[in-house]
Amino acid sequence: MVTAATLPLISVYMPTYNRVDMAIRAIDSVLTQSYPNIELLVVDDASPDNTWQLLNQRYIDDARVRLFRQAKGQGACAARNRAIEAANGDFVTGIDDDDEFLPNRLQSLFEAYDDKYSCVCSGYIWDYGSIQKRLHTERKVVALDELLDLHVLSNQALVKRDRMLALGGFDITLAAFQDYDMWVRVVRDYGPALRIAEPSYKVNVGHEHGRITDSPKRLDAHKQFVAKHRGLMSERNLQNQMYYRQTMQHQPLSLLGFFSSARYGLTGLKWRYYLKHKLSLLSKWRMRLFSKGITGLFKK
Repeated sequence: MVTAATLPLISVYMPTYNRVDMAIRAIDSVLTQSYPNIELLVVDDASPDNTWQLLNQRYIDDARVRLFRQAKGQGACAARNRAIEAANGDFVTGIDDDDEFLPNRLQSLFEAYDDKYSCVCSGYIWDYGSIQKRLHTERKVVALDELLDLHVLSNQALVKRDRMLALGGFDITLAAFQDYDMWVRVVRDYGPALRIAEPSYKVNVGHEHGRITDSPKRLDAHKQFVAKHRGLMSERNLQNQMYYRQTMQHQPLSLLGFFSSARYGLTGLKWRYYLKHKLSLLSKWRMRLFSKGITGLFKK
């Protein structure tokens, strides 16, 4: 008979900073998982508001929740690393404090796990507020060469805790791309990753608070990421990273530039980006529709 005690413990790590209402929503989505053997490690990164007090009041009697507080703000990666080091689980996975788990997330990841994969992730839902978009909803085994073209996994994955510890956890020197960097190193050392089709993670982008993964130094961080992994990258990888950098800078792609870049793959993605700039006004209205709904199209 399978019981909670016979299943491996999964430790979920969550950094939080200064947005307790969202943190509570994220925590509650973890505590309602169908997978029964879990612990949740929440690290408050020295929030100046009442986050620490409210979380203690709400979860003081739930043995599954372990709360930590940084003496001073060190960033999300340091918070994640502290939680992973303190975790008791055989497996770890993460959640950002403004996101949500669907109820079957941990169960579906655990059932798909096999030691021949370095880690397991899933498709996810991009929630703009009034409209949701499902991304990466096809099952795929992702090897290192493909991952170095583009981040085709997700920001969270289920992985053996000892693997994360052996790799030193998240790189706290990166201002952005910390999850991408982490999974590149995991796949480099432990083999291809599995991405399952079922989306079970909701990324909430409709709110007005900055996401923990946002950074004004994103371009500098991308340059640092490429330099860190340059020795692993083929010419195709480098060209595709250059294309990605172009998208971050919102630079249009000319038709000649499209044909030149398409030689290195990601053709459909690049074609859509080319059309996006050709139809930029339509694209702006599309994003406004996603975030505000139909009525928002007519409001200033």
